[in-house]
Amino acid sequence: MASNFYDALDPLDLEILERALDSALATLKEDEAGDDLDSDEALEANLRRELIEIARCNGVDDPETLRDILLAARSDQ
Repeated sequence: MASNFYDALDPLDLEILERALDSALATLKEDEAGDDLDSDEALEANLRRELIEIARCNGVDDPETLRDILLAARSDQ
């Protein structure tokens, strides 16, 4: 399902998603909020799934907005 979503995106949208993911990962690692997951790979996979859902619901917009939505959603959990 996520793969189909990625296949439908153009290269610019993919770059936006990757930049949002990288930024969110860096923020969570700095805050040590990702310690409850087993590894960096697990954190990245989890964030990628969440980010895809956010992008599907809100559209691919810009990396900062996507990152902010992702981090806000995680802080509400």
